[in-house]
Amino acid sequence: MEIETARLRLRSFSPEDLADLVTLANNWQVARWLSTMPHPYTEADGREWIARVQQDHATGRPRRFAIALKETGRLIGGVGLDGSTGDDSEEPALGYWLGEPYWGNGYASEAVAVIIDYGLRTLGMATIRAYTDPTNLASQKILLHCGLEKAGEIELTKPTRHGARHAPLFRISQRAPAR
Repeated sequence: MEIETARLRLRSFSPEDLADLVTLANNWQVARWLSTMPHPYTEADGREWIARVQQDHATGRPRRFAIALKETGRLIGGVGLDGSTGDDSEEPALGYWLGEPYWGNGYASEAVAVIIDYGLRTLGMATIRAYTDPTNLASQKILLHCGLEKAGEIELTKPTRHGARHAPLFRISQRAPAR
């Protein structure tokens, strides 16, 4: 399954993405914000992730996607709706990352907006939530820009890489149709 935007294609990861995946994900400037991404990020990590995402896509209702440039097909990041929010909630959680060379171009907002729409409309999720490291103001800005609202704070079961034990929580819900 693929989801297209004006500039991006959300698709499964493929073995051809391995070199770009390892290069982009092995950057500390990316990994420092992602508590679940291994660092250093190795080829074995990349192969395991690609296989996991391909298996997810085989279900026909995938929740994890590669973010690729529409024009070239080149991998620039990843986005999904199955990440942990760092607590015991069963609510689907939004997670995303973008390779540092692609920061500042609006790609993250574009990918996050379309994956939220996919989750709420196609997958029928009632609510999607996300959290960020308390110091990751750029990510918080993206979440707010994409319609999530600050919903308080959560206590993390595992601290962020910066040592925070609490994080701001964001949430978006399906809106009831107007009558």
